[in-house]
Amino acid sequence: MIPEEVRLEITRKRAEGWTWDSIAESIEAQFAIKVHRTTIQRWHDRQLGDLETIDESVPLLPNDKIRLDKKVAHAVSEANLYRKLYRQLLKDNVKKEVIIDTIHNLTSVFKPVALQNYKSPKGKFTGNHPQTVVAPLTDTHIGESVNAEQMIGLNTYDFSVFNQRLYGWAYQLLNLVNYRRNIAKIDDLIVPMLGDMISGDIHEELARSNIANCMEQMIRGANLLAQALMFLAPHFKKIHVPCVVGNHGRMTRKPPMKDKYMDWDFMMYQWIATFCKGQKNITFDIPKSFINTFEVYKNTVLIMHGDSISGAGSSQSIAKALTSLRGVLQYQNNVNLETDGNNKVIQFDSAIIGHFHRIDEIDIGTGELHIAGCLKGPDEFALQRLHAATKPKQIVLYYHPKYGYVGKEIIYLNRFDNSQNTFLDNVPSNWSSLIK
Repeated sequence: MIPEEVRLEITRKRAEGWTWDSIAESIEAQFAIKVHRTTIQRWHDRQLGDLETIDESVPLLPNDKIRLDKKVAHAVSEANLYRKLYRQLLKDNVKKEVIIDTIHNLTSVFKPVALQNYKSPKGKFTGNHPQTVVAPLTDTHIGESVNAEQMIGLNTYDFSVFNQRLYGWAYQLLNLVNYRRNIAKIDDLIVPMLGDMISGDIHEELARSNIANCMEQMIRGANLLAQALMFLAPHFKKIHVPCVVGNHGRMTRKPPMKDKYMDWDFMMYQWIATFCKGQKNITFDIPKSFINTFEVYKNTVLIMHGDSISGAGSSQSIAKALTSLRGVLQYQNNVNLETDGNNKVIQFDSAIIGHFHRIDEIDIGTGELHIAGCLKGPDEFALQRLHAATKPKQIVLYYHPKYGYVGKEIIYLNRFDNSQNTFLDNVPSNWSSLIK
């Protein structure tokens, strides 16, 4: 039997998309009443009923009429609730767009830095063509707390460790590029940001154990990531930052299909772009789609986070997902040809994804699919549930104008955990200091 005082709460939570399990847990925590999820589901379904099965030619008995009136009243109430939620969602989305515009228009930017000149390599063993570096940055999980004692010493993670590893990533990337400049001219750097940049609060235990809330994770992370790009800016003629959102930064309990871009990752990218907008050699591409592409010479590289791929991240499931996506994009190509032909047609040779917290490379026929690693490293979930632990690391890729993808290196990040070199984690408690 469902107590009267919790019925409205059940209806409201279900309308918001809560699962039956989560509703049962919430009712037990809020009202100290334990009701099995199936009991809640059966009660909810009975309340809705099927009004179309009633034979209008048969007179209703008083009790039947009362029950029908209750169902109608419930349906009207639920319709009003959905209408209210829709209006609120519409209002929230408008507010978010206004916030993004405000960020771009009013936020102070970092002072631009001058470019540093590099001599072209000389000698019989040097190449005649330049090369471009692609250095993905993914799964930083800023704000998450990984406890060393609970991890039996395998890993630790907090804001300070993130800062140390981020500085180490930028420092080591520059060292690798300068080393390669002995054999090739390198002017361009591409830094795909692949999502899960913050820890988020999509899981109850993350909301409970995170070092800071999503807002602070986002703004502190944006400040540090922008500094990393500015650290690299003097050493490249062009730095391009194509972005996609992940799943940890989402603002809904369930993974959304519509408006997936309304995500803390998206907000973070907007802040980073604003901090760096004074540096003219850094450009950003922040789409609303869950996929994005960039060009490296004649190669088109597709990027996405990877949470849309089912199958626990096996090579077979990833390759199958990319094959299916090719078919969808070929259909898009045909649709565009049948219309005005002005829409951007997405085709790709290679792909880079994150999400699976490992480094891997899969041949997809026209090129390679790279899984780009994880800056955070292993956590309690990976250790206990998956019995897995992968070192925190990111990849560096090299592209040649004639041969395409020609090399890969790995930056191991835990070696910087005790480094004294960090960026300035100096976001003021009063954000008005960031405004002009």
